Amino acid sequence: MRKSKKYVVVLFSLLALMMLSAVGYVVYYTKHYPLPITSRISLDAKLKFVREHIDVNKIDTIIVGSSIGLNDIQGAYLQEASSKANGVLNLSVYEATTMEAEQLLGLRKVFPNLKRMIYSAQYSDFPHPYTYKNFDADTLGKYMAHRLNPLAFFKVVFDASKNIPFLIHRQQEWGPKHTHSNSFHYLGFDSTGSVPLHIYGKDIIMYRWKNPHPNIEHPKSFEALYRMAKMAQEEGLYFYFAHQPYREPLVKKYKDVKNALVWVDKRAAHIFEPFSRAKLIKLQSLHLDDSYFADRSHLNDKGSILTAKAIAKFIDENEK
Repeated sequence: MRKSKKYVVVLFSLLALMMLSAVGYVVYYTKHYPLPITSRISLDAKLKFVREHIDVNKIDTIIVGSSIGLNDIQGAYLQEASSKANGVLNLSVYEATTMEAEQLLGLRKVFPNLKRMIYSAQYSDFPHPYTYKNFDADTLGKYMAHRLNPLAFFKVVFDASKNIPFLIHRQQEWGPKHTHSNSFHYLGFDSTGSVPLHIYGKDIIMYRWKNPHPNIEHPKSFEALYRMAKMAQEEGLYFYFAHQPYREPLVKKYKDVKNALVWVDKRAAHIFEPFSRAKLIKLQSLHLDDSYFADRSHLNDKGSILTAKAIAKFIDENEK
């Protein structure tokens, strides 16, 4: 009987030790790495960044989009150059489609003083009607803003940390994959959540530099653009579609690229006709040379300053 009791004590002691170790690791992990709350590491990283560094009450401008939003606008320079946009937050996420950008705008309600939204995109963001699965904007927004009650917060953390081996794997790849500014996987946010790319010379990936995207746009993507503009109008917000630059040598060489740029501009302008608060910003007109590009459509850390300043100028002139 004594041996049995001793065995039970040892067993429960080991279980308790394992549980404490797991909790300790999750606490450590949460401090240093983004919890897998969603299916996208860049979105998880953005949630962590906002939660730890952003006062949601000071945000009046949000940027959404894919890497074309994350890399092609430096929010810090936009904020500095604009007299209107005084609190900029870049909520863009790698690989976000137009419909996923629309979902990201569902987080807007967290920011009580929001005045404008910028959708930064290129025609390559329009082909696929993908959406995030199980995207709960209300819960994610409250998580970012520290507004979850203790039970709801515990559930979010518990659900995200059940798979300890996955956390260990993410931790192991975080440094090599996401901390280098000469990589398209970089997740080093500036003060506003943008990710400036330092990709030049030997770091340029030639197939991404020379080969254009196919000219494919899905109707549902334009429907999402319409809904975003309509929502902004109804809520008294400004909505800006920043159509980002494409490498001019490819625009000149490939008719499909030029046609895609023109078509997206025309379609967006038509969509925005009923809405006085929705505006198209044509950034191809900046005529940036190759020294400002990291690949065919992503700007490097010099180019993304110029687009940020151009957007700031457009906003200030539109909102005089």
